[in-house]
Amino acid sequence: MYPTLYHFFYDLTGWEVGFLKVIPMFGFWVITAFMVASWLSVIELKRREEAGYISPKLKTVTIGAKTPVSEYVSNGVIGFLLGFKIGYVFFHQEVLENFPSFLISTQGSLIGGLLVGAAMVGWKYREAKKTELPEPYEKEVNMHPYQHMSNITMLSIASGMGGSVIFGTLEKPYLISEFFANPSLGISHLYNGLSVYGGVILGILIGMYYVWKNKLNLIQFLDALVPTILMAYAIGRIGCHMAGDGDWGIVNTNPQPEWMSFLPDWLWAYDYPNNVNGDGVPMTNCIYNDPKYCNHLVPSVYPTPLYEFFMSTILFGILWSVRKLITIPLLMFSLVVLAMGVERYIIEQIRVNTVYEHGPFAGFTQAEAISIGMIILGIGMGIYSVWRYKKNQAHE
Repeated sequence: MYPTLYHFFYDLTGWEVGFLKVIPMFGFWVITAFMVASWLSVIELKRREEAGYISPKLKTVTIGAKTPVSEYVSNGVIGFLLGFKIGYVFFHQEVLENFPSFLISTQGSLIGGLLVGAAMVGWKYREAKKTELPEPYEKEVNMHPYQHMSNITMLSIASGMGGSVIFGTLEKPYLISEFFANPSLGISHLYNGLSVYGGVILGILIGMYYVWKNKLNLIQFLDALVPTILMAYAIGRIGCHMAGDGDWGIVNTNPQPEWMSFLPDWLWAYDYPNNVNGDGVPMTNCIYNDPKYCNHLVPSVYPTPLYEFFMSTILFGILWSVRKLITIPLLMFSLVVLAMGVERYIIEQIRVNTVYEHGPFAGFTQAEAISIGMIILGIGMGIYSVWRYKKNQAHE
């Protein structure tokens, strides 16, 4: 397994590229997932615009206006923070061994911060002067639906990472006490205990808020964007598997079925060597110098992230291939919610997870409770969307 991109390239090539330690394997795949979802969403929004389901809106923009002082300030602050941390890392690469803890520390380079901050302000000033006019003027331009995807994607990435932390903490409450007891260790565990499910859910909610706030067609955006979430979820699960972040299944000591004999053994049971959590027992031969990444699971477990990757990819392929045939508003959204709920509920039966002992969800894992809610929501909204469509058709 590869806790960071550094470990991946070291295993692949033998090269030690130190700065790659700052990029966690899980985080890399989550960002990739959002990028792929954004690309697919643009394709679908363009198709829906050409089909006449959605249309561009006029937007008034000011051409040649002076850049607000707040933008210079924000560029300077961002530049200072980047230089403050990166400048220190450049001369103290040992902090890369526990980068999450370094990020929340007060360690940094004052000179690096000032230099990069000044450079960012200077760059912003130079770019601003290229567009400023002696007499600014207003102009109406068409804003196509797909042109909102860059904003939606950035908001979804930020909120998705927040959702991953929130849901991961709710699923494993001990992470909070670990953080306050030992911030250095606790932030590392939070960093590696993220929840893909939580990221997807909060990312969708914030994206919906953006669409509503900008008075766009929420139903059409939901139907266009949610199928891509299945693909994003599948890609996120690649990150879970490659990092070995604990989202694996229960112990599997059963013999591999005969009908699976043509598949590699690790698809049936896997020991997640060098997993990012350091779970399991020490390995006899470890390619990494850091002992915290030199454990593996004994006995092996079901590699459930891979199963979820295959299941979600297949579900996405089916719904994406028939999307042009589904013309009832909200029906596609309902089908995706239902599919995600069923998929996750099935996988929870062989997956390691924390079971709630008290409250209304006692006896269930967090994901099972959410999955049941999604199944009910998907079925209910599907029935409602068909009923509403037939009712409207009858009145035409």
